[in-house]
Amino acid sequence: MRYANNYRGTIPVELYVKLQNAFPQNDGEADAAWMQRVKRDPMLAQKMFGTAEFKTELIQAAHRRLMAQAGARRTGHAQAGPALIKLRHPGQAKTTIAQRYSDEFMVANESQYKYATAAYELLLQQFDAATPANGSVFWNGINELALAKLVDQWNSELGSEMFGQLEATTAARYVNKKFEWDEGGVFQKYFTEVSDRLGHAARGHVTSVVRCGLRHDSIFTVTELPRMLSAMEDQIKQKKVPTITDLTIVVIEPKHLEERTVSVFTNNEITMIPIVRPKQWRINGRNDCTIDGHVNVSARVREFWSMRGVKRESAAAARIMKDAQKLIRWG
Repeated sequence: MRYANNYRGTIPVELYVKLQNAFPQNDGEADAAWMQRVKRDPMLAQKMFGTAEFKTELIQAAHRRLMAQAGARRTGHAQAGPALIKLRHPGQAKTTIAQRYSDEFMVANESQYKYATAAYELLLQQFDAATPANGSVFWNGINELALAKLVDQWNSELGSEMFGQLEATTAARYVNKKFEWDEGGVFQKYFTEVSDRLGHAARGHVTSVVRCGLRHDSIFTVTELPRMLSAMEDQIKQKKVPTITDLTIVVIEPKHLEERTVSVFTNNEITMIPIVRPKQWRINGRNDCTIDGHVNVSARVREFWSMRGVKRESAAAARIMKDAQKLIRWG
């Protein structure tokens, strides 16, 4: 097969590679003859569009388009919102369709989609926060892409989805890292809202992994954890068994335990975990942060956990501890 870096054809190189893999070009077969053979092949549609890979790519494209239409800024772009691709030689092409698109869907003289609110609402409607019982995994301060990869690996090894995580098993993975994290922007708002939903949908024994401690401004510390503890408090108050029964937090390089590389805290033990504040903008180790308080757990929740007795760490936490160093490496 020809190498993609030597490719000089007119169709996109990614499509070229896929076609070559699905319909190998014969030795001595000219490109034109090969393309004609491929187009006539009755399995073309099934091989190219009937795959799980294509389904994933289609969902990714749809979610990223909606996110841009909602007003988020794509990674590497100067402006937020959708943008038409500029023509290399505008004088040689008609602009009728582009102008019609701009007139019908864009706010005049602005890079803003007229139906931005509807696009954002559709994104949220398509988000499913359901995760397996005893399998929800949250995080802050670690490489979430590495965690997502591990969650996928664990589920593959077990042959079914036993663990669920925002960037691994929900629709959030389709847009993660593809848009800029503008303070107060649409992308940040989306992750805050879906993370809150994930916390609300968690069941059974919940797991989290953090670095040094609970970062003072992370979504987990500010949104997800309070949501879960509050739900437990309300259900216990109503004399119901809470949907979330146990909580384990794995701390890599705990700030308050200098001699340990990783430590685990379950239920009432989480009050020992410090809330940490970075000295600058990022925490890459214990020396990069200061202690800024501890988690507040209500008396009702503390009593509920005390009556449950000593609980072992979750299954997800045991796996995280084995792979902890992978979660604090980037690149």
